[in-house]
Amino acid sequence: MAASEPGVSSLSRKDNNWRQDLILQLQERNRKQTYCFADLISLHNRLFESANTLRGENIQLTIANETLRRDAASGTPGLSVNADLEARLLKQAEELATLHKRKGEHTQQIVDLNNKLQEMIKELQIKETSLAENIELNANLRLEISKYHSRERELENINQMLKDEHQALQLAFASLEEKLRKAQEENRQLLDRLIKYKTRDAEKVNEENDNFLKKRQAKMQKELEDAARDTRPVSPDRSSLKEGITGLPTAVPTKVSVTFNAHDGEVYAVKWSPDERMLATGGADRKVKLWNISKGASESKGILVGSNAGVMCVDFDSTGTLILGASNDYASRVWTVSDFRLKETRRCSQASSSNFRVTRWALGTTVVVPFVQRHYFQAVLSNYPTKLPHLHP
Repeated sequence: MAASEPGVSSLSRKDNNWRQDLILQLQERNRKQTYCFADLISLHNRLFESANTLRGENIQLTIANETLRRDAASGTPGLSVNADLEARLLKQAEELATLHKRKGEHTQQIVDLNNKLQEMIKELQIKETSLAENIELNANLRLEISKYHSRERELENINQMLKDEHQALQLAFASLEEKLRKAQEENRQLLDRLIKYKTRDAEKVNEENDNFLKKRQAKMQKELEDAARDTRPVSPDRSSLKEGITGLPTAVPTKVSVTFNAHDGEVYAVKWSPDERMLATGGADRKVKLWNISKGASESKGILVGSNAGVMCVDFDSTGTLILGASNDYASRVWTVSDFRLKETRRCSQASSSNFRVTRWALGTTVVVPFVQRHYFQAVLSNYPTKLPHLHP
């Protein structure tokens, strides 16, 4: 029982505090709302007091008027007193009329002021509603601001983590870049060594080829000199090699039959057609030209284009309808003799040496094997064998 009494007393105190707070809030609101109308309320109170006073005086005058009327009816007072009383009565009536008029004006003012008061109360209610909405909106905005602050802290933590990761990645990238630079430097050194070795090998092969060509040219020169010194008549067996020909020349030709400008630059290759009626030439101007040589004059029959480098070798097929050209762009091309059109192009596959290229190209029943070595270029055209022969570089 004793334990429950403090709880009851605390509840009663809380109840009294709540009521006291409510009363204080109502008094404060009443004071704020009536502050603007204090003059109007005092004026209204004075008007009511004046009206009550005038009402009392009116009642007293009415009583005096009735008394005077009774006295006048009885005939006891004098005429002068009656006239005085009538004058006073008239004056009181005028004052009463004036007071009624003022009362009407004051009443109209009170009505106008009440209307204004109602309008101001409505405006006050609207403002209170708007204030409540703004307070609620402010609370929501504060809640959102707190959420945004927490989100901002999370983003700052994430940003710091990303900065740390970026710094770690930059360090790793710098390390990898240094490794790449070292690897590139080693690769460049190895490439320089490889180029030196390949250049040395190429110079050695070129030297061997130069020696081989010099020996072959010397041997050919010696054979030509021996043939020029040989003045023996042609044997019957050699004269019967071809019908209609009685003999072959016994010496190398020493007189030029036809001279003409075939290309804009060096002429690299010359080949007669199988019927020996047409001459094909290839030169540094990347063209293959066909010529008709007859009666000591040259006549251009056509120009074959499509090569990307100087044409180093030309050859006809067995029928004379196709012509092959091998050029320095590691490609061999076939043209048709009838309409001078490029029929096919094949490129060489690169071998291990940078100065040596080889390809095998099957065209119907023929095979083309071009190879490039330094500034020498040859092409071999023959019937397609069952096994390709060995080619000396």
